[in-house]
Amino acid sequence: MSRKANLDKFHDLMFSDIHEIVGLTEIEKHQLLRYRFAFTLLLETPSLEDTKLRDMLMSEYGISQSQAYRDISNMKIILPNIRNAGKEWIRYVVNEELKKAIADATTNGKLKERILAISALAKYNKLDQDEAEELPWDELIPTPIEPTNDPSVLGITKLENEDELIQKLLAKYKGEIEIEDIPFEDISDDNREQEDIFQ
Repeated sequence: MSRKANLDKFHDLMFSDIHEIVGLTEIEKHQLLRYRFAFTLLLETPSLEDTKLRDMLMSEYGISQSQAYRDISNMKIILPNIRNAGKEWIRYVVNEELKKAIADATTNGKLKERILAISALAKYNKLDQDEAEELPWDELIPTPIEPTNDPSVLGITKLENEDELIQKLLAKYKGEIEIEDIPFEDISDDNREQEDIFQ
């Protein structure tokens, strides 16, 4: 079974009751439990570094370091939104710190610091930019394209004496263009085996 098919199987079973799952070997059930363990830890602590998660997996399940890294990688493929969890957590921390800075500046009567903190909060959340209009994707219709060999569709006009030029070129090169057959040798089976060795 390919890796993708195997991970798709785990994706479908990620939140199923482990006792009701059929069709998994004992090794695969343990693997699923490790993926769930890693997922839960990352949800609880989005800033958790992979090295710490690796160590926790190794101590909890007694697996090797390389297996722990494979489990972390596979879990992030199975549930790709977990990759965004760390970024969302950082966004949350920055927003909260900026709110505290605004509150501290307000409490201490520091107008300049308050304005700077408000400005930073607005910029961080992109409130200083206009919201892009949502494109009506369902209303967009692709332009029908018809293949053609007519150069006039590109704005190239036909030459006045085009047929005459074609005849001159055909006459000029008619006898000069020759295709020469090149002789070849058939390779025996002995020679072929030697060539295979070098490839």
